[in-house]
Amino acid sequence: PPDAPDFVRINTVEASPTTRGKAYVSGIRYLVDDDRAPYVWRTDDYGVTWTKIVDGLPSDDFIRATREDPERPGLLYAASERTVYVSFDDGGQWQPLSLNLPVLQVSDLVVAENDVVIGTHGRSFWVLENIEPLRQMNDEVAAADSWLFEPAAAVRGIDSGAGFQYYLAEDAERVTIEVLDAAGEVIRSYEGVASDEEEEEEEDDPVARFFGGGGAQEPSVKAGAHSFRWDLRYPAWTDFDGRIMWAARPMGPVAVPGSYTVRMTVDDGAPQTRDFDVRVNPNLEGVTVADLRERFELAIEIRDRVSEANEAVIKVRDIEGQIAERLEETDDGEVEEQADVVEENLNVVEAEIYQVRNQSNQDPLNYPIKLNNKLAALLGVVESSESRPTDQSYQVFEHLSALLDEQLSQMEIVILRDLGALNDLLIREGLEPIEDRRLVS
Repeated sequence: PPDAPDFVRINTVEASPTTRGKAYVSGIRYLVDDDRAPYVWRTDDYGVTWTKIVDGLPSDDFIRATREDPERPGLLYAASERTVYVSFDDGGQWQPLSLNLPVLQVSDLVVAENDVVIGTHGRSFWVLENIEPLRQMNDEVAAADSWLFEPAAAVRGIDSGAGFQYYLAEDAERVTIEVLDAAGEVIRSYEGVASDEEEEEEEDDPVARFFGGGGAQEPSVKAGAHSFRWDLRYPAWTDFDGRIMWAARPMGPVAVPGSYTVRMTVDDGAPQTRDFDVRVNPNLEGVTVADLRERFELAIEIRDRVSEANEAVIKVRDIEGQIAERLEETDDGEVEEQADVVEENLNVVEAEIYQVRNQSNQDPLNYPIKLNNKLAALLGVVESSESRPTDQSYQVFEHLSALLDEQLSQMEIVILRDLGALNDLLIREGLEPIEDRRLVS
């Protein structure tokens, strides 16, 4: 560049990945009279003319490398002696992109798919994940009351889920994020509601949440930029208080590769929807979508059976709770005797479905696991490999499912026969009968 000072060392030359004839050069001159000024130029005509692009950069923080985003022309990243800067207008104006990065030398950086990766003199790499919001930032976004950014594709087995970034100009009362399948059916729904507690739990740095967050259990309603992550899983099986299992945890099946939609609604405003894809892990060979769909279908069946088993435990305990309430209202010996029959027979069923002696997380060492634990563990086995289920998994499922059917049938007999007799006695005493309630929708 003709306005380059004497002895400036051109540290990097970046040929534009998007535009022919455009390049960026970054120079350093700190060895000459301790000149720490930034020197960055852009050419749009193969170097015939040059434009110095340093507005917004500190006068004492020199730039070692300038790189252009390969997806959005004119979106630039600069690696400086102290931090990282970003420009949305091809170098017309710069601003910091430091987030939680400490002050250190950034030797160079690269844009790898949806991430910015920097190499530092601090013997470490730093990654700014999912920069889609930077690529989509424009005047319309800046002027909006709220904005849902286009999500990047999620990859099974590589990403920790599908990341959704959104922006709120002001605090909201309610933010709802829903994930829909290709047929428009809601898979998961998450709701954030304004509360005093949320303000205390909110992280201090909203920009850090935007790019590095995603662990929140519900969407934030605070003004600023936010990130929310769907773990790619469908809802888990029904759970109950005090449940102790080994080799199993509450989880739903992972979504099959394909097209999905995220929908965000802020207060009573119009919903915003964005489409995104879930993709097969490209590092795996021989894995087909058909295989993963077969895995999903079996996993859904197993999940539903675990729910049935757990809901039976919930029902038994609800009936026993109602019995205890009725016994407080009467001292009739015949009622008490029939209540004992109902509870004894229901306890037999419950003990076959769930290991009722488990009181601590180590108790499964002493007591054998029962049907709900076996089914839940089988779900983990099926979900542990990016492949179709094995024949053995189908055989085990059929065996456990048949055993569960036996216990559910026995429970219905106890409810119809023994509980029915107890209810007749309660009605005779002028008491409300025990309800066979469906406690899970």
